[in-house]
Amino acid sequence: MPRHVSDDTDDDDADAAREDTTAALTLHNKRTARMQRKEATRRQKREAMVALSKLPTELILESLRHVAPRDAFSFRAVNRRFHALVDAHAGVLGDAMVQRRYSLLAQCLPRPKRLADTPAPVQALLTAGARQKQLSIHKRPYQHIQAPDAHELCTCLTCILAWNNLGLVLDFAHWQAYLDAGEPLPVVARGTTPDWNTQLVARSARIARRAVDSPLWYARILEAHLDSTVRSIRRHAQNKGNQRPHVAMTPADADSGTDGFLSKPGPPSIEFPYQRDEYYMLEAYLPNRWWKKVEGRWVYSIAGHHERDLELVQRLASR
Repeated sequence: MPRHVSDDTDDDDADAAREDTTAALTLHNKRTARMQRKEATRRQKREAMVALSKLPTELILESLRHVAPRDAFSFRAVNRRFHALVDAHAGVLGDAMVQRRYSLLAQCLPRPKRLADTPAPVQALLTAGARQKQLSIHKRPYQHIQAPDAHELCTCLTCILAWNNLGLVLDFAHWQAYLDAGEPLPVVARGTTPDWNTQLVARSARIARRAVDSPLWYARILEAHLDSTVRSIRRHAQNKGNQRPHVAMTPADADSGTDGFLSKPGPPSIEFPYQRDEYYMLEAYLPNRWWKKVEGRWVYSIAGHHERDLELVQRLASR
């Protein structure tokens, strides 16, 4: 009798002949497309960061010399290596940025000296109680500026004024959004110390103190003041009711990111804003310079004042 042959063999041959066309379904919707774009952007950033981290340190530092201070701080926050790299070379980077972008502002707004950088015999004279009392008129408790610490900073008259200027420009920068929008600045009632103002003034003092030690933080302050100055000049130029002489500034000047345009003739700014109410009319606060009409240029007068002040302190003490 013939043996019965199962149909299973035929079925297996048929299955093998079939082509497997299984594939993931293509999804077409806005949410999926948006997620894919975000993932592609993240992938590009990761690849760019990896490529940047492979560059030699010398090339990274040379590139950082040409960026704005805020960009250097953003780079510093990327990872631990970049954080340590920027901190280790903050002096070189900050000096290069100041020289390239803010050489005029640096002459108007110098940094105060540290007490430790003054001669040892003078340090005792600067911190003497009797002398600190004599300086009370210059160390008055402003509502918008914190007084310098006499045991950390030099308190010769030049350094006190330099410290006050750094605190002022930081406070002025904080209120730019209010001034641009025409909103009134908050008023601190006489004799009161609201928490928000105490915290704001303390924050400005911490940044100014960092700038005394770090040229990079100093460059960041000058960058902030240049931004405040550009915004203030633009506001006053748009105010048709203000017929005072204004600082000349073109759109290219405003976008340059440097202070070169401030060398043009313009109104002097010598008076120190003792309170925030003066911010409304403050256009370009650039102290320590005056216009020499005969030569047609600005003369910066702060150089050498610190050394002369220390000599004066010694002469007065010798009497």
